[in-house]
Amino acid sequence: MTRAVERLRKLGTGDHMVQWSGLISRRSLLQRTASAAGAVAILGAPPNAVSAVPKISKQAVAYQDHPDGDKRCDKCVQFQAPDACKMVEGPISPQGACRIFMPLRQT
Repeated sequence: MTRAVERLRKLGTGDHMVQWSGLISRRSLLQRTASAAGAVAILGAPPNAVSAVPKISKQAVAYQDHPDGDKRCDKCVQFQAPDACKMVEGPISPQGACRIFMPLRQT
């Protein structure tokens, strides 16, 4: 048995409650410290963690380096100037198009 449990058995009822609440406080402190450390680890992640998501190949999205009607990469929400896409791997043409085209919102 631990010393704390042995002391609790020897103590009277009034002192017992004082000692027992002290043990709960330590436990609570340790739990809260562990929770805070976990929160710091999660919140401290780099904001670009999403960029670690693998991109799709040009072939899989049927990419072409010319427009498909009104569909052009430079009019898509996924386009990243001057020649990149958030979803498709490799360099792309601003005049290109693919199956996952999503038009920019017009305000």
